[in-house]
Amino acid sequence: MSTVLHDSGVGLKRSLQREARVGTRRASACIETYLRRAYELFGGGKNGKDVVLLLELFFFYKCGSDGNKLGSAKQAISAISDFLGHTKAPPWKWTPPMLYEYLTDLKARDLAGQTIRARHHYIKNMCDAILADRDIANKVLNRHPESNFQQITDVKSRALVRGFCKKKKKLVNPTPADMQRVYDYLQSEIEETIETGGATPWVLFRDRTIIAMFDAYGARLSELRNADTTDFDFDPECPEYGDLGIWHIIGKGDKDRHLPILTEWIHPVLDQYLANVRPHWLGNPNTPEEDLNALFFSNEGRRLSTTRIQGIIQQRFQQAGINKRFSPHRLRNGCLTRLTDKVGLSTASRVGGHSHASTTEGYYDRKASLAGDALSNYVKNVYKNHPKDSE
Repeated sequence: MSTVLHDSGVGLKRSLQREARVGTRRASACIETYLRRAYELFGGGKNGKDVVLLLELFFFYKCGSDGNKLGSAKQAISAISDFLGHTKAPPWKWTPPMLYEYLTDLKARDLAGQTIRARHHYIKNMCDAILADRDIANKVLNRHPESNFQQITDVKSRALVRGFCKKKKKLVNPTPADMQRVYDYLQSEIEETIETGGATPWVLFRDRTIIAMFDAYGARLSELRNADTTDFDFDPECPEYGDLGIWHIIGKGDKDRHLPILTEWIHPVLDQYLANVRPHWLGNPNTPEEDLNALFFSNEGRRLSTTRIQGIIQQRFQQAGINKRFSPHRLRNGCLTRLTDKVGLSTASRVGGHSHASTTEGYYDRKASLAGDALSNYVKNVYKNHPKDSE
């Protein structure tokens, strides 16, 4: 019996597993099903091994260079496996017409537009990953002289997938009149609450400051969300603003920028918020240590999330009777538009944290433009009384 078992391989689990695998790396064991499917699709041999090599390369690229989790990287391999099965062609024989036909097939299969765009992204991304590893790319090119990964990466993404999804409702930038209307609404709500003897409307004060900071600094959503009180500093050129003269920001791509007070009306807004409103959320035992210096808190004592800030923007504008879809990014666009009018495109670009002025130029919206600063007098009137004095 032992001879039969030995001859049949029963009991030799480790040997069988090594022989059964077509992947060459231990870390790729979780995508072995896709590797074997591709290996068998091309009849094994040299072609099958090369396809497996490229799939493993792409898997490690998604986990390493792109920083994806294993599940996301496996999803990318699944998409490539589906494309291989559709074209019956190895990656070095892929052509743009194959890509066009595949995307059209996905549309015919009633896949969501987001899924179609993701599949297209993965296919291009795999070619980019191969070209990024010159050793592997040269090895494949030597074995298969007809290879041309560049022609897939050169295909224009937006033109290719346009029409494969429902058209989203266009977002617009708030006009100066929209901004003043939402400020008027918040002020009237605050005054009404105080006059009727209600509890101090801390949330309204907080939300008004959030909107004002997007409007005054043109900050990104992530930048405002991550803002700490320790990020503000004294500006020797404008000593009248005290310790709020400069806002130090670590923005997109870990790039530092230092924003001075760009419009004088933001100083009383921020100063009064820090002095009289923010302390309401301090001392909460549920506040994590890393959030103790947060500029904006939720009612649970934690730093406000990006989702909540987005919700605040949409909620307050809708409550003010403005039936337009606004987002923090649109408030940023409006601010940079007005800055472009005042100080020029180059300075506005530096304020926005853009590497190229052409990016800022794309933000410009004539409807959001403002000659001068009409909000200055308005804000002076709103903030002439201290919030504490109004209680």
